[in-house]
Amino acid sequence: MAKKKPVQRTVQCYHCENRFDVSAKAMTVSCPACNRPLMVEDVVIKTAHAVRKLQTCGRIVIQKRGRVMADLVVGQEAIEVMGILETKQAKAGTVYIRPKARWRGDCHARSVVIEAGARVTEGHFVVPDTTL
Repeated sequence: MAKKKPVQRTVQCYHCENRFDVSAKAMTVSCPACNRPLMVEDVVIKTAHAVRKLQTCGRIVIQKRGRVMADLVVGQEAIEVMGILETKQAKAGTVYIRPKARWRGDCHARSVVIEAGARVTEGHFVVPDTTL
């Protein structure tokens, strides 16, 4: 009987930008390069959240009734906004700003998709940001 290989995925540390493999089921890990803790799982925001930092190696999804007020928002894979995002700086692989979403703040991303009906009230966008 053949053993199944453990499913892994590659993540990038949001502190030192080191890339490494983790189990697909991992929720948090320590970066092997800088030894700092990392959140690996996707974050789904359904209500209002006021935090200093919101960071993950996965995706951040702000649903229609969700609101994030933070100094720094990092979704290494993606940030998807259907609600409201107010930040000083956001960093992501891809940023999706859906219809009726509201965005306020700076953005550094490899790509950005802004759909008709979305509102971007202020911010400096750096696209594509090849340092991510």
